[in-house]
Amino acid sequence: MKKVSTIIQFVIISVGVLSVISCENKPKETLPLDKSIDLVEARKMIVSKVQEFEDNVNNSDSIAIVDHYASDGSWGETKGRDNLMAAWGNTVRNIAKKGSKVKFTTNSVMTDGEFLFETGLFQFIDKENKVISEGKYMLVWKQEEGEWKVFRDIGL
Repeated sequence: MKKVSTIIQFVIISVGVLSVISCENKPKETLPLDKSIDLVEARKMIVSKVQEFEDNVNNSDSIAIVDHYASDGSWGETKGRDNLMAAWGNTVRNIAKKGSKVKFTTNSVMTDGEFLFETGLFQFIDKENKVISEGKYMLVWKQEEGEWKVFRDIGL
């Protein structure tokens, strides 16, 4: 009986080892990336869109703010147009109530050929033009219907 048990264990281990050894490590298929994104032009576009976004925030225009996001875009944990609208509506009302403004500054723009990655600085400025708080952000941009939109908006 012990001999049969040992043979069964040997067969099971052998099959397992052979299965692992015989597996091919094929690379996953990926879409070809367009490495021809001109980062100088991409930066100009992003700076322009960020200025527009800043104006939308300072004018409390949550509809225009949300239009900057891709259909599957997110701001932190907030996803979906209605949720983004509510979150940004709340945020711009608080900014306006305090009488402050927001300022965004693009620091860097990178690409992997499919997405654009922007890092930047945001500042909240009071009525006397003093910085009352600041932080860093990262935006991941993707093309949607031929236009660059915010895919991920992440506070750092």
